[in-house]
Parts: sequence; structure tokens; C-alpha cells
Amino acid sequence: MKQGILDTAEDLRTKQFYHGTRAELKPGELIEPGNRQDIGAQDSLATYVYLTPNLDAAIWEAEIAAGEGPGRVYLVEPMGQIEDAATLKEHQSPGHPSMALRSRTPLRVVSEITAWPLYHGTRADLKPGDLIKPGHSPNFGKKERTTTYVYLTRTLDAATWGAELAVGDGPGRIYIVEPTGPIEDDPNLTNTKFRGNPTKSYRSQAPLRVMGEIIHWQGHPPEAIKSMKAGLEQLEQLGIEPLDD
Repeated sequence: MKQGILDTAEDLRTKQFYHGTRAELKPGELIEPGNRQDIGAQDSLATYVYLTPNLDAAIWEAEIAAGEGPGRVYLVEPMGQIEDAATLKEHQSPGHPSMALRSRTPLRVVSEITAWPLYHGTRADLKPGDLIKPGHSPNFGKKERTTTYVYLTRTLDAATWGAELAVGDGPGRIYIVEPTGPIEDDPNLTNTKFRGNPTKSYRSQAPLRVMGEIIHWQGHPPEAIKSMKAGLEQLEQLGIEPLDD
């Protein structure tokens, strides 16, 4: 097996692959290399089609893809060899989850992902049925205020950051939650540096009901956590408060 080339038949037995886009597709349709809706002005990528085993990465790509339709995530089947673009010298990491596998052959659409778990990252020790309510001291900004919202997300990456950055001495925990009232986009994380809501982050004034806990999750590297905390401290020193009206 060549360096960087993945054995598609072997990987298909153990992994699911996703593709994020704004194209409206049906099962059985092919996603061809050179799809302008996916690559935008990046002509150098036109000979490849991109995919990922990481659902969060596909969600990101769907949100930031070119076009005007809603972001969509598909379960796909590669029809030929795929390679890990992240290992290649010409690959530039965008600094967020991205579709880092690529192929010169089309991807076959298996189905669209329409059902999403919702997560909440924290250090609180909770059980199924417990409610996560607003009205507590915040994790970020001035500690003398109380929160009027609770926060949740559809991406495990964003929930991981919530667990790692939460105040407290206990271990970080990630829970699957169910909102008990309306939810809205979190204005602290949407429509700023990137279009749309690529982290799928939301907030609600109603409690979240704990449905279960994610036991096995991978944290961010210590240097990334240190950098993130430094950035949050800088915002606090500048007097920039979270939008939690």
C-alpha cells in the first residue's frame, strides 16, 4: 500500500464516510471531482472530491461550502482509492475540522444525514433525567453575573471544547441532551469569522434534559487548550463579554 493511499475496501468495512455540501442530492447519485458548489474558486482542487470519516468535519464543510442552499451532509461510498490529504505537503490545514481525505473517483450518495444528537460539555456530574438550567455563574466573562441561557451543540468537537473550558475541578464530561423548549443559534459563535453556524452551536432559555453521557471522547492537544484559554483571557481583559442578554 502506497504512503498516503488508503485501502478503500478495507476501510469501508470499518468506517463510514461523509461529505458536506450545499448540493441537493439523492441516494445513488454521484458526487464528481470538480463540483463547483463544493470547491468554489479553488481550481487546484478540481481533480479531487473530498470526504471524511469525521461527521463534525462534514458539518463544517457543509456550512462553509459555496452556494445559497442549506448545508447538507451525506453518507457516501467512495468508488475508488482514497488518500489522506492531511499527510501531503501541499495540504494547508484550515484550523478547524475539515474533509481531509480525497479521491479522483466519484463518491456515491448512500443517504442524507437528517437526525442529529445534541451535546452539552461541562464538568458537572449528572445522570439521565437531570435538567441543565440557566441561572448559574458563567464559564466565561464576569463571574458576578448569572446566565440566562444554556448552551448545546450538534458537533462533538464543540462539546469537547465546552467540557475542557468549563470551570470547576471535576473531569470534563459530555452529555447527550434534549431541549425542553425552543433553541436558537448561539450568537457568540455564528456569523462571525465563518458563514452560517459551522459548529452547530445553539442556546435556549429552557432547561436541557440529560439523556446519556458520551464516555469515550478525544480531547484537544494541551497546546490547543492553552491557546484557546489565552484567547478567552485576552477577550476578558479587553472587556468583551459573551452575548447572554
